[in-house]
Amino acid sequence: MIARSKRVKSNTKPQSERKTLNPKYRNEQQTLLVPKKQTNLHVLTMTTRKLPLILLLMIVIASTVSFLPVQEARASIELAYDDGIHGGNNLLAFVGVKFSLPSGVSKAQLITVRFGWSNGDPVIVHITAADHVTELTTPIPTTGGSGLFTDLDVSSLGIIASGDFYVILEHPAGTGGNIKTDTQANVGQSFNGLSMAGLTNLYPFENFMIRAVIDVAPAPVGGIVTPVNKLEILTPYLALAGLIVAVSAVVVVKRRD
Repeated sequence: MIARSKRVKSNTKPQSERKTLNPKYRNEQQTLLVPKKQTNLHVLTMTTRKLPLILLLMIVIASTVSFLPVQEARASIELAYDDGIHGGNNLLAFVGVKFSLPSGVSKAQLITVRFGWSNGDPVIVHITAADHVTELTTPIPTTGGSGLFTDLDVSSLGIIASGDFYVILEHPAGTGGNIKTDTQANVGQSFNGLSMAGLTNLYPFENFMIRAVIDVAPAPVGGIVTPVNKLEILTPYLALAGLIVAVSAVVVVKRRD
């Protein structure tokens, strides 16, 4: 008698009948996850490539500050000994005004020479040291203007006064130029003579209408001082660099179904 083997019912399903779990509902251990709405925080941090690039950008901007030229605080001061009122004219060979720098100023650049000279007549402008002979620049031929003063721009000549200096007007021979004078007595700064070396005669009447505009750095008194800060120029660029860093580390909150 042949014994029949008893079949044992297996709960194992064939490979083809196994229900494959949706990867959406599996974790690494193949356990079932219940789908639900959840809020995930995704932090967008700087990548290893962006970090050196941003740091390099900030270093370059910061280094640029050191190489930008600095404009010193400067003030323009007009030196004048006349009263600004035209009182008369005089025809003299050489006339000049001796200028002294303001108290506390040891050096200044001459920017503009202002003088009263008959309209359209030629004149030669000399700028000298305190000995009224040593020229601080080449003599400048020009003509008188129609206004009370003729402004002669000498800022590009780099004339530096380190003490007293003279502005002298030469009347070219054979011309009819006249120096303008004011209405008050000579305060001791106006001189005349027959030559540069002979400019030693204190004019006995009024003051010659000759003025000088100087630039002082830094200005001790008077004028308008306008300093320029290098950092103010770079502030927008530094702010942009900071914005790049901030955006690269922003936290974005997303809501998923």
